[in-house]
Amino acid sequence: MFKYFLILFILFSSAVVAQTTIEAESKIEKKSKNWDTLKYKKYERVLILGLFQQFRTFNNEFNLVPRDSLSQHVYSAESNLSGGISFCFDKFQFSLATRNNPSNTAEGKGYTKMFNLGLNVGDNRWISETYFRRFTGFYDKNVKAYDSVAKITKYYLQPRMVNSIFMQRFMYFTNYKRYSFKSGFGCNYRQLKSAATFILGGSLSVFDIQNDSAILPLKARAVYQDFGNMNGFTSVNFGVNGGVAATIVLFKAWFVMAYFTVGPEQQWRNYSLGSVDRKISYVSWSGTGRGSVGVNLKRFYMLYSITNDYNLYNQKKRRTLSSNALTNNFTLGWRFHCKTPKFYEKFMKTKLYNFL
Repeated sequence: MFKYFLILFILFSSAVVAQTTIEAESKIEKKSKNWDTLKYKKYERVLILGLFQQFRTFNNEFNLVPRDSLSQHVYSAESNLSGGISFCFDKFQFSLATRNNPSNTAEGKGYTKMFNLGLNVGDNRWISETYFRRFTGFYDKNVKAYDSVAKITKYYLQPRMVNSIFMQRFMYFTNYKRYSFKSGFGCNYRQLKSAATFILGGSLSVFDIQNDSAILPLKARAVYQDFGNMNGFTSVNFGVNGGVAATIVLFKAWFVMAYFTVGPEQQWRNYSLGSVDRKISYVSWSGTGRGSVGVNLKRFYMLYSITNDYNLYNQKKRRTLSSNALTNNFTLGWRFHCKTPKFYEKFMKTKLYNFL
């Protein structure tokens, strides 16, 4: 499954676009540079290096209505702290995070390996955010609710349970002449005065859970009937959404930024129920909320951000599956002046670059 996600990541992140005429491209290029320089500034040719630490809580929650002690299961990833590095040049930003060393404070929660790969493409008009995440190893937070063993200190572990997520999110900013979305996340823009914008966008994602045996504990499988034997779940999702973003700036340096988007999502699901598969099509909801606070100077930037990604995979309001990722991110970065590489100069002359 991992290799299929990597293939999707490469395909969708390559930003293959339709051919346009030279006249249309020149208008797009002129339009992209037409912004209010009193509102925000772009650093044209700098290499931006960032080091970050992330504290993430990631849960997959299974519920059955009516709820009781056997019908509620929250599988959490014991992968709270991870570190990574990010690079940014012009319209491209790449990030890589991993976590392979066991935690010293797991307390019976097992251990989760985490891998995160991200690529953002875009400028002040729009941005395409693409990432791939993989978590291996989960524990059930609610084991004490249905297991009466005295003095329980351990959790129900699923060490081979793998949860992979591929996401490509597109956002267009209606007030791009006065508002810079990237400035709130330490890229090559710097918001100088407060501003806000509406966001129009869409998303394409693949959510996948696989296990070597039934996901739910043995005691709970009977109440879920045939879904109690589920050892895998895959959902391919396409959504449209809208929202708002705003940034408050003090002294052209300190800032507070937040945005929120929500919208309907078409989901094509496949439930692996042991010996059989069940395919279902649903319309649900998905949303993203993110905020950041920090200081953005000419060379140095420091920011703290928090992101909440939430997805629902309900089934006739009786069986529910929700995925919730809350990520706290602390980043230190520096902008280095540099010459534009020759290969990049050639790329800047192409139709694809002008379209981007």
